[in-house]
Amino acid sequence: RQAELAASSSSASLLTICDGCETSDTMRTGLALLLCVLGAEAFVQPQLKALPLTVIAGRNDKRTKRGKVYAGSNGNSRPRKKESDAAVDPYFTLREWGARQDPPMSVEEVVASKVAERAKVEVTQAEVLEAVTPF
Repeated sequence: RQAELAASSSSASLLTICDGCETSDTMRTGLALLLCVLGAEAFVQPQLKALPLTVIAGRNDKRTKRGKVYAGSNGNSRPRKKESDAAVDPYFTLREWGARQDPPMSVEEVVASKVAERAKVEVTQAEVLEAVTPF
């Protein structure tokens, strides 16, 4: 509202100054441009203050998992891994695999079958005939 009042008062004073003298086309053009500029100020949005930059999520945000990893800290979003006192079972996968077989197998039987599979060698008939014939 104040910008409109200022624009109207300045344009009125310019009109009174120009009414007494002979105005040329350039003077009229200049006056029209001046009025357009003053009138356009009423439609320009006021400049907002720049807010401080805040990081919402990322490496510097210690509330997220990525921020916890970057900072090397732990918390709700990145809890510590619990250390168990139980001994590690080296035969766990063999025991599980043996239990799933049709007759269930013990760890010793599973190991024996795996070793036997590796020791198997496929022999073709041509190789057998070649080994049997002396010449």
